[in-house]
Amino acid sequence: MQAHAAVCLWAFCSHFTIKHDAITKLFEHLMSMLTTNSLPDWEQIGAGLDITGRGDPLPSDIEKIIPSEHLAAFNSLVECCVEVGIVDMYGASTEQPSNFLSKCIDILDQSGAGSPTANHLNQYRVGSDPWGEAISESDLDNILKAYGVNFS
Repeated sequence: MQAHAAVCLWAFCSHFTIKHDAITKLFEHLMSMLTTNSLPDWEQIGAGLDITGRGDPLPSDIEKIIPSEHLAAFNSLVECCVEVGIVDMYGASTEQPSNFLSKCIDILDQSGAGSPTANHLNQYRVGSDPWGEAISESDLDNILKAYGVNFS
């Protein structure tokens, strides 16, 4: 679900031609949950990003590049994307990650950006618990290519 939410963020930014290194770093971080072997370390790295999605205001240089009519949606999307991965991290599994992912999809649909499906992600699901197991960097590269993610 975390990767699907991250792909929603990428789709929103691509649709509205929003580009910034801090957004790319957040996207890469969210996607790296797929390859991490330490969720607490992954969570700590996310807390140190320029865009945390944890209630902190967006950096002013990022606010300036987002069209004003999409700023609230972008901010909500970022926070929902991050919550998908951290809301159940230190407790029991709940429906909250799914609820936040649904909010991500709704934001994309309401903005006209259209939401990506999880089809490319589902084939990489490994492990029996809700968190799954880490996938290889090669598999992550294949996922990024399947969604048309290009960092240039």
